[in-house]
Amino acid sequence: MRSRLMSSRNYAICICLTVLGLIATNLVSEKTNISTNFQPNKRVSEVKQSESESVVVNFPNLLQQYLKLPFGSKIWRTFYPEVDVLLRLIEDNKLKWPAPITKTTFAKFTELSVKNRAEGYAVGDTVVATIEAKNGLGERKQHGGDYFYCRLMSTNEKGDILATGVACDIIDHGNGFYTASAPLLWPGSSTLFVDLVHSSEAVAALVLESASSSAKDIHFVSTYPSGEEVDCNVGLRPNLSRSLCNLSHPEKGSSWFCYSDSAGNCPNVTYTETRYDNRISFVGTTPLFNRATNLKVPIKMQGNVIQVKDSTYTSDLLKTLPRCETESGMLERSFENKAGYQSGFYLNGQWQSLQCESRLTTLSPKQCLKNKVIYFLGDSTMRQWYFALKKYLQLNDNPTKMQRKPNQDIWQVPRVGYRPSHNITVYYRPHGLPLHNHGPPKSHTFIVDTLKEIDTANGENTLVVINLALHFQLVDPIFYIQRLHAVRSAILELQRSTPGVRVFIRGCIRHRNTIKVVPTEWYSYRFNNILRKTFASLPGVGFIDVWSMTTVLPNLRDIHPTDERVWDHVRLFMSYFC
Repeated sequence: MRSRLMSSRNYAICICLTVLGLIATNLVSEKTNISTNFQPNKRVSEVKQSESESVVVNFPNLLQQYLKLPFGSKIWRTFYPEVDVLLRLIEDNKLKWPAPITKTTFAKFTELSVKNRAEGYAVGDTVVATIEAKNGLGERKQHGGDYFYCRLMSTNEKGDILATGVACDIIDHGNGFYTASAPLLWPGSSTLFVDLVHSSEAVAALVLESASSSAKDIHFVSTYPSGEEVDCNVGLRPNLSRSLCNLSHPEKGSSWFCYSDSAGNCPNVTYTETRYDNRISFVGTTPLFNRATNLKVPIKMQGNVIQVKDSTYTSDLLKTLPRCETESGMLERSFENKAGYQSGFYLNGQWQSLQCESRLTTLSPKQCLKNKVIYFLGDSTMRQWYFALKKYLQLNDNPTKMQRKPNQDIWQVPRVGYRPSHNITVYYRPHGLPLHNHGPPKSHTFIVDTLKEIDTANGENTLVVINLALHFQLVDPIFYIQRLHAVRSAILELQRSTPGVRVFIRGCIRHRNTIKVVPTEWYSYRFNNILRKTFASLPGVGFIDVWSMTTVLPNLRDIHPTDERVWDHVRLFMSYFC
């Protein structure tokens, strides 16, 4: 057994070189796989007590000392300029933060006004509203960065929300004003709904929280063959009694460390589980995240109910859409009328794409998937896709048997389902750590490894759908980007070795509730654009935008979409190739 011990000094250099390498690689070429300086299984000197006492090592301190980034990595901020501007104001001491709670954005005082047209509205027009963010003293905010949730929904005479709606665009003008807009695609009565999800001050706090890459009260605990348990994570603090074991896999986009055993060795991990000191999330329990004032609070307004006259605009538009192809969903700007980035909308409970004409209209899912081999790779929301097809296709389900600890469920076990009559095979595989669920190493497989295992002889009939995001919410985005770039390189290799294979990236879901490990939809919002942009330039790779779908019809009680919405997602996937 080879040792993987790291001294605190080497650990600091290792982390910093990794971060610098990630930044340099992104600047040089987006097609180059991110390289790191992690050396798994490499022996390094043990931590000496004097070194441990004199060197305090954790991820945020390293960023501040070596990269001068108090809010963690900056790579992701290029995707979100409005947040970058906010954080730069704080970093340059031009904006006081933390601010007194009365100086933060309050939904109660924030105003929203709809710019009604004298001639009224007709299908094909765009409704535009102005949001004026104000603090707890009723003063207009002088900067941007607030995070709003906005949708336009069909409503009846009683004001009840119906199953027709579209997500809004929101433009942050950086001065306390925001513009919300939505295309009018159906006739009748519609209502504009806007919530203040997070104040800009709360957004800054969320960035700072994830920059630590070590969520409070949450522990990844691994077991060694001796039965000894140790803490693990993407970033750990060396202590006086334990050295660090480097279990990273740079070629798989993984940075991972565990403490050594009591003898100072680094044996192979046999089991990893997540433990919580408590189940209470910081979101919803502190003044910056108060459900009465600034956390997912609806903004009251006048004139948000709109009457829309009918026209042939939507039906004419849908007739002109191109037929869906694999890459159709990757188009970010789909609705070209005045304003809008909508990928589609719900019409009477049915998702209608604005990107392309579905290929599924004349085929049943069973016919569509005949002779296909399908891989669903990712977290539990991706596993929902597997179970949706299992139910609809009546698949013969075969989960991998794994030894589990008492009273623990290993939900992410690999599975394969068959329908012999149509020659359909469906696989589910999880992604690697961080993954907030218990199990042995085989239950935390890396997407890169799964892609290498795909049969190269049947490319034309092979479909791959990949998603990962939720379990990375509480770590710095640099680790998420590292994983995505490793997956990106593996997809390129798969395309070279398996001509005809079709790969899809499933976007993030919008979850409106809060739990300990997935505290807020803002983290998923941050990842969604990173996810799309990382794979946008890969030929033959599609994007399945479920963010818009879960914005219009979200699940308010669970992180996971309802079974009905999941089937909508699966049908959208099938519309690109049937």
